[in-house]
Amino acid sequence: MTSVRLPRLSRPGVLESIAPKRLFELLQPYTDFFASRSVRIESPDSIDCQAVIREITQADRETPADLLDAICLIDELANAVAVELLLDRVPASSLGLEHGGEHSEADIVTAAWLSHREKLVQTHALSRLKRTRSYDYFQANQTTAPKFVTPAEETLEQLERDIDSWHVERFRAQGTKVEIFENGNEVEFSIMHGSLYRRQPVLNNGRFGFQSFWPVQSASAIYNREFGELRINAKSAKEKALYCRLLGMHMFGNEDLFPTGTKYTLEPLREFEFDALAPGDIEGVRNVRMVELWLGDPDSRYGVITIRKGDDLFDWAQAKKKDIHIERRLISATFKMELLSRKTELAITVRPPNVAIYSRGTVSAIIEAWLTQRGFILAKQSPRRTRHEPALAGT
Repeated sequence: MTSVRLPRLSRPGVLESIAPKRLFELLQPYTDFFASRSVRIESPDSIDCQAVIREITQADRETPADLLDAICLIDELANAVAVELLLDRVPASSLGLEHGGEHSEADIVTAAWLSHREKLVQTHALSRLKRTRSYDYFQANQTTAPKFVTPAEETLEQLERDIDSWHVERFRAQGTKVEIFENGNEVEFSIMHGSLYRRQPVLNNGRFGFQSFWPVQSASAIYNREFGELRINAKSAKEKALYCRLLGMHMFGNEDLFPTGTKYTLEPLREFEFDALAPGDIEGVRNVRMVELWLGDPDSRYGVITIRKGDDLFDWAQAKKKDIHIERRLISATFKMELLSRKTELAITVRPPNVAIYSRGTVSAIIEAWLTQRGFILAKQSPRRTRHEPALAGT
């Protein structure tokens, strides 16, 4: 694991909530280090928590990296949500804790560090994923969702090396860790990597100074197996494009699988409602109606999707008046197009940012002309952020 370098603890009191016997077991391997700082770690009753906290918050190059990792993980994961995630991955009976005993959240996390360190690190990565709320969405450029197969260890290591190389070229610290969590239709990727070197002012016994360290930065990606969509949370557009390319290459064998440009949009449904489906002046088009709409929940962490189907969803929304409000992400829409020259309707599915499914025969020119005129095909391919605003709000 890349060492977590934090200049301060968010909740110093967490250490004091660890049972003395377990805190001694945690700190005992670092007795010599603390002794060099005049802090005694001789028995559970000898520990001065405030002195330990002082040495952690004033960490320097001599502070053991494993000690910092332990303290910072315990500090961050000693909460009810993280403990539940941990116990889903580690049997409670394997933590060495007395059943029915009085164990604080910090006790449980500390026990996991002592007995299941790798599982605790994975829980830390998963807890970051669960807290992430803002994602950008990238649709696979094929009509069927690409199949995800759990990668071999060497594949995952190559992915880490490629991500690491990109960040090191941009003066970030070396070191990348990717964790994969498969949860039904969702495959979650936690990506932790080095950030830019940081120097910041600190106070030490009333004296001003500077502390220098390499922070750890995190990103996340979630692949939806059902409809082939990758959503990414990262700092910059270039970093998001990097993960689209590398996850496509290493996980699916195609670095161009998740294009970052935008060709299609469903925003006309929000902006023009009924008028978005007007035949316009496209020769041969008699009528267009929307028969299916996929809606993503505003809190995209859980991948919840609502699918509405009907003979004409706009007629249905109008009939319901104020009962129907769409304040969600528009994922996919299917239209039925009636042509003057055909007895049967054509089905058109638009799935932003880059997928449209419809007949590619002689009628494709009519369909594409209509999609372009109504604004479903963007004139220029450029990134566009999703808005969560009412789309079919009644009057």
